Amino acid sequence: MSEKRRWRIGNFLRRKTPKPGDRKVFNLGIQEREANYLMTTPLLYNVAYNSVITRTCITQLKNEVFRRGYEWRKNFAHKCQDCGKKHEKPVEECSECGSKNLKKPDQKQLKYAKNMFEGYVNKSNQMLIDVLKELEDDLNIVDDAYLVLVKEYYLDGNGEIKLHRVKEIYRADPVTMAIYSDEVGERGTKGFTALNDRNYISENQFECHPETQEILYPIHYVNRVHGEDQFFIEGEVLHFSKYSPTRMYGQSPVITLFNHITTLIAMENYVNQSYTKSRMPKGLLAVQTRNIESMRTFWRAVKEKMEEDPHFIPVMGIEAENGKGSVEWIKFMDSLKEMDYVAVKEDLRDRIAAFYGVSKIFMADNSSSGGLNNEGMQILVTNRAVEMAQNVYNHYVFPWFVGEFGITDWKLVLPPSEEEDEIAVMRKREIEVNIAASIKNLGFIVDMNEDGEFTFKKEPPAPPAGQPQQGDKGDKGGKIETDPYAGTNIDASQLGQMQEQMMAGGKDSSGGGTRNKPSMSVGPDKRATGLPKEAGNQNVDKRTERR
Repeated sequence: MSEKRRWRIGNFLRRKTPKPGDRKVFNLGIQEREANYLMTTPLLYNVAYNSVITRTCITQLKNEVFRRGYEWRKNFAHKCQDCGKKHEKPVEECSECGSKNLKKPDQKQLKYAKNMFEGYVNKSNQMLIDVLKELEDDLNIVDDAYLVLVKEYYLDGNGEIKLHRVKEIYRADPVTMAIYSDEVGERGTKGFTALNDRNYISENQFECHPETQEILYPIHYVNRVHGEDQFFIEGEVLHFSKYSPTRMYGQSPVITLFNHITTLIAMENYVNQSYTKSRMPKGLLAVQTRNIESMRTFWRAVKEKMEEDPHFIPVMGIEAENGKGSVEWIKFMDSLKEMDYVAVKEDLRDRIAAFYGVSKIFMADNSSSGGLNNEGMQILVTNRAVEMAQNVYNHYVFPWFVGEFGITDWKLVLPPSEEEDEIAVMRKREIEVNIAASIKNLGFIVDMNEDGEFTFKKEPPAPPAGQPQQGDKGDKGGKIETDPYAGTNIDASQLGQMQEQMMAGGKDSSGGGTRNKPSMSVGPDKRATGLPKEAGNQNVDKRTERR
């Protein structure tokens, strides 16, 4: 009996399906931060800032992203209080549920945030735009940025968080900041800390602080600095990436461009030493001799002379014992032209600039023209990179940011770097007006809404000639006779034949006589003609059918 119950289909179907949270079934894996001792995070910052090309690309891209600052915009025009439907344009009733219980964006939600953003947002006397620019540098160098909100919490009688208020805004250093997660990348399950003691950690969620008896909250981030761990709970830190976003950390662009950047730094250092120290002469004249001591004395004098004159060429002449000698020129290194210094530098520069999406015109290079070197095309290419960077803030950072301020009716956005061309807008409007006039001439009713957009409606078709109008006394019951040919196979060519035959016969539809009808149907199905039923032929003349 037990064996039968074991293999019943019902028991098999009642088995639980594994959930994604079941770590024994699903091994998602995480991307841990690589511990590369040759390319540490401080080294990446040092390399990026010491290269004039890389620093120029990062700076120009950052300036274009925040060139027009930030602005507040309405999240909706009207919002239904019953179903929560958001309408982008003003409406009188909800299109979802038909309710008239609508609300406009509340200006009071912006009061605290606006007052805070107009001044310094932290005790380091930084404006909000300064903090955002620091975050952009972190993205362009290590692809990891951390936005920290210092909050003031209000607790209820049980010690749980009831309300909070943002007091300060900081940028956290990616060198010391890290995500606090378990072996599968889930945050908030590995450790718990207290609000007033961020150095305390416990593995049991249901424990309390041993001294203050505070409730413990899940840890999401940790800042390891000065040999201590400072923990952050949910809602206090936002981590984001731009180039390689993952569930954990990003991938540094400087690591990808490391060989290119270091080569440029070496080339710049070589040029600097060539024009300053000149420790290595371009060459010398070597003369065969057996007196080594005189050679050493000569070399010491040459070193002193080279420090004074970088273009000094040492010449040494020593009398040979047999009266014979030789002179030979020995070149130590190639010149900058022979090494293709300019071509190699431009190639490396173009590769770095192409990765960041910065065109040559933003690097003060307008030496060539045509193709992608055209000024307008270069600006367009860079605007694409700027738009991608702004989307990170507009679609990810700012929604979380304003949500922590309790703002739901408004959104914070970065406007496009290029302002809208007024002349282009006027030309576009002129084209819209001309199109509206043309559509009106076709018989449409043209109207304009509150936003200045044109709307079009089709005028009702006029009744055919000779047909009584609605409401006339001569009609029966005040009804208009419908078109019997609407939706039939009669086309315009057939109607022309029918009218000619009617004129030749000289009889109306009520009289007798021979009436011819079209020989065949050649038009598409359901062609509306608008002619009355009496215009059709009732009889067929076999003699004219073929003709």
